[in-house]
Amino acid sequence: MEKIKVLQLVEDLKTGGLERVIANIAEGLDREKFEASVWCISRGGEIAEELKEKGINVNILGILTYHNPLSIIKLARLLRKEKPNIVHTHGYFASVIGRIAAKLAGISIVINHVHSTYWEYKKRHIFMEKILSALTHKIICCSKAVQDFVSDNEKINPSKTVIIYNGVDEEKFFVQKNTAAIKAQLGINPQDPVVGTVSSLTKNKGHVHLFQAASLISNFCPSARFLIVGDGILREELEEQIKDLNLGSHLILTGKRKNIPDLLSVMDIFVLPSCSREGLSISIIESMAAGKPVVATDVGGIPEAVEDGETGLLVPPRNPGALANAIIELLQNPGKAKAMGERGRTRLKEKFTSKRMLSELENLYEALINQKDNQHEKI
Repeated sequence: MEKIKVLQLVEDLKTGGLERVIANIAEGLDREKFEASVWCISRGGEIAEELKEKGINVNILGILTYHNPLSIIKLARLLRKEKPNIVHTHGYFASVIGRIAAKLAGISIVINHVHSTYWEYKKRHIFMEKILSALTHKIICCSKAVQDFVSDNEKINPSKTVIIYNGVDEEKFFVQKNTAAIKAQLGINPQDPVVGTVSSLTKNKGHVHLFQAASLISNFCPSARFLIVGDGILREELEEQIKDLNLGSHLILTGKRKNIPDLLSVMDIFVLPSCSREGLSISIIESMAAGKPVVATDVGGIPEAVEDGETGLLVPPRNPGALANAIIELLQNPGKAKAMGERGRTRLKEKFTSKRMLSELENLYEALINQKDNQHEKI
């Protein structure tokens, strides 16, 4: 049986949740059935290099805009030469140029993957998504919140969408670690409670509100330490906020790190204070895989992962006081926090594993291929 050639198309592969989903797909697809490759339209990045090292076919095209028709023609020519059975696009840039080029190249099946509730989209973005949906065989939504956004805001027929939840390798994050040694490397005392987050330092992730909450919490629990994993355009601004709040001895900015399971292992509570949009946070489900209780904002797809009062606590966005109170509640009740973490891991294994995500994705690929073959037979 000839393998199904599946091409993942994305703008770049820096470090982030969307990029990690693509990496999971490229690495995890059944190699007996599928031939997987990844094309970065504009540039590569850390995850692109990691995939190359693992033997995944990654191609960096150097196309920097979709406004130039020659860029679209170039991509269409490359696709026509490659002849993938399926083009699977991720992110706005790749979904625009990719779907137009795939149509010009005569690609049989085009899938668009929507990773967040993009409330910042302008009217022209919404219009473009609506138009391009006509060139799309299926739109994958990473949560019900994303599906609602696509149907309600972009006015795309819900029958064209399907929900496939993001997934992670649960065993990778639930392993015994020498937490005392990891804490020592970070300059944290063994007995200090650790509240942590993993996310890009961007406005949407709400670090400013977490830091304000940290200031309140440090008054209640001076030994609490806050571990901020990630980097981004707000780093300098956030460093200034740390100084203004006098949090230098309480808060650790690690920058980008690859050893996420190690860092999660030392966290007593995982926090994600996203402000306005969130599809289905990879960092939240990774923390659930590690058995950590979650305090997060009631935004986007977060409530589909975090059951308020069961696997964690949900608070309103942009509310440092509510965020601080929720974290303090779990710091005061470590038994409750541990039980929430255990229930979160159980929920993760039921709904948010890589195995489940890949199985549903492979079934979708094969169903679309079979549907296309049946149409050809009728003709």
